[in-house]
Amino acid sequence: MDIAARFDYERHFPLELVFPDSEKKSGIVFQIRSASSGEAKKVVRKHLDKVTERRQRGKLIKGDMALQQELEKAASYIASWDWGDHTYKGEKPEFSFRKAVEILDEQDWVYEQVMEAANKVANFTCEPRKPASKPSG
Repeated sequence: MDIAARFDYERHFPLELVFPDSEKKSGIVFQIRSASSGEAKKVVRKHLDKVTERRQRGKLIKGDMALQQELEKAASYIASWDWGDHTYKGEKPEFSFRKAVEILDEQDWVYEQVMEAANKVANFTCEPRKPASKPSG
């Protein structure tokens, strides 16, 4: 088996957000990129360049900057979204990187689910998933 073909980090994984208070599916679906995708790595490289530049000038990395970079990294994992019948602050949010950062900053439960899905390698496997085995008997 060619292990290079086992996972496709550029494919999108449909993440249906789950309400954390009830564990019920929300009907809101985010298309998630792998944390190892080219788009996500582009954001990480940009951040590393900025950190390196600041260090070379003798400047510290402040907490606000580090937090912003984490939010931007998480936003890079979102390729698109479908809010179904839901709204956010009274409107159906149009997808943009900036809007994704805003929502992830304000909604920790969404941030957590996006991060988990993007970092779970099994979500980007090229092989079809095997159905759960049925109990015998």
